[in-house]
Formats: sequence, C-alpha cells, structure tokens
Amino acid sequence: MANELLLQALQELRARRYDNEAEQQRRKAHAEALCPRIAELERERLEDILRGLQMAMEGVTPEGIQHRTKARNTEIAKLLREHGLDETYLGPVYQCGVCEDSGYVGETRKTLCGCVLKRFNELLCGDEDSDISPSFERFDLSVFPETVLDSNGTTQRRLMELIRRHCERYADAVPLGKLNLLLYGPSGLGKTYLLKAIARRAREHGVQTLVFNANALLNQIRQAYFARDAEPDQPYYDIPFLLIDDLGTEPLWENITLEQLFALIEYRIEHQKSTVLSSNLSLDNLRERYTRRIYSRLMDQRLSVILQFQGEDIRLIPRG
Repeated sequence: MANELLLQALQELRARRYDNEAEQQRRKAHAEALCPRIAELERERLEDILRGLQMAMEGVTPEGIQHRTKARNTEIAKLLREHGLDETYLGPVYQCGVCEDSGYVGETRKTLCGCVLKRFNELLCGDEDSDISPSFERFDLSVFPETVLDSNGTTQRRLMELIRRHCERYADAVPLGKLNLLLYGPSGLGKTYLLKAIARRAREHGVQTLVFNANALLNQIRQAYFARDAEPDQPYYDIPFLLIDDLGTEPLWENITLEQLFALIEYRIEHQKSTVLSSNLSLDNLRERYTRRIYSRLMDQRLSVILQFQGEDIRLIPRG
C-alpha cells in the first residue's frame, strides 16, 4: 500500500511537468502576442545557436554567439518589463524550485525531493495539514481529568501538560536535539495526537517528515525485503524525521520484522536521523516483543527522550 502511494506521488509529479510545459507555451504565446518583436528575437537567437552548432560540427569555430545571445536576452527582458511582465516570464515553469519538478535532489547520490515526500505523507495519512488537524496550539488539556495519579498529587491533566511541553520542546529542536522520542502507555491518552502535532511542527520548521502507522511501515519493509530492486525508493531510511505510530500492532513475520526494524533503527541512529515511536505496550512488553537489541536502542537515554502516558482513556469519559 505505502509503495503504491509513493509511486502515485511520483506519477502526480510527472503529470505536473506536462502541465508546466503547457503553461510555458501559453506564456510564450501571450508575450509574443503582446510584442511580436519578442518572437523575432527568440527566432534569431535559436537560429544563431543552431548555426553555431552546425559550424562546430564542420570544424569551424563560431564567433560572437555568446555576445549576440546576451544582447538578445537583454532586449527580451526589457520588452517584457515594458509590457508589464516579469523578466523571468518566459523561463521554465516549476512548482518546486528545489528539484525543478524532477522529484529528486543531489548530485552523485540522488534522493527524493521534499515535495515528493510531502505529497507521499499526505496520501499516507489521508489528509493534509489544515486548521483542524493535530497541533500543539489545538491540544486541549481540558479533556483530561483531574484524577490523581501518584502520591505526589500529580493529576492526569498536569501530567499531560508536562508531556505536551516535552513533545513541543523535542519538535522545536529537531534535528539538533536528542535523536529519538518514545511515547508509551495505554491507548486513548493522546499519543497519536501529540505524535502528529510533533510532525506538523517539524514540517513548519522546514524539516522533511514522514508519518507511518507501524503496520504500514513494516508491510512496506517486508515488500522491499522480498522484491529487492523491484521496489521504488525506501524513504523511511534517509528521511530526516520519521514518526512511527502504534508500534506493537504489526504482525511479527518470523525473524523478518525484528531484523528489518532493528536495521532501520540502527541505520537512523548511525546517520543521525531523528525518529519518534509511539506504542500502547508497556516497557516490559516492548522488551519481550522486540528483544533486548531493539529495546536497548530505544531506551538509551543518551539518545532518547522517553515519556510515559498514564490515566483514564479520555474516549471513555462521559462529556457533559
């Protein structure tokens, strides 16, 4: 499923390039209709360049092409301004200036551009950031009861206020703070909401981010494991910020799930990539399910912030 969505994001980008080419042609026709001299200059520039290429193929060194091209470009820019158009009006049209709508960035090692990853994340999560999607600003402490949780008198609401503060601090520090964040505790306490709020804040700071449900992520990893080169890019390895929700809900496939999850976590730690995980499991259950190797990586306090959620399931609390 996730691989299909990544392919869809790439296909949408390719379709966008056709739209951009059509827009470029529309602008060219518009500018030339406003000022026929622009069409003449463009034709002269192209003919001059083609003539120079022909001369070079015949062993003759063309002269003056760069000077003439620069002069024509200067005159075209002047004419565009005189007719109320920007100097770059006839240039290539891109919706993403980073990858120029190719979908990839980098020189020697190509990686997926943030525009593809953003669209992939929208398809994966089923929605885009909006005025009603999870955020720290909309996190409502009033939904948590004043139930006392310990002998110090800490209430569930006060605990969630502290957890929210820690999550916001972590989100604001990505990618310079601690690498990992583990949110754990029973269901219905706000872990998924805060995980998505962290992702939103990181995106607002310009950090490339992907949010996966654990089951969807491990399914994609298994597909890549069996298919090898048949699969597209696996962005969950190199994405600067990866968030995995509901760890513990995915089925364990012999040794594949554990080995691939360990490889993912180990790779991201070694390459200083930030990762957030949420789970309804207790620490004892996490250690039992994922072995000491994975557990020790998650619990390493030099690398990780660990937050325990406690209290009543707020979905079961009657509302007045």
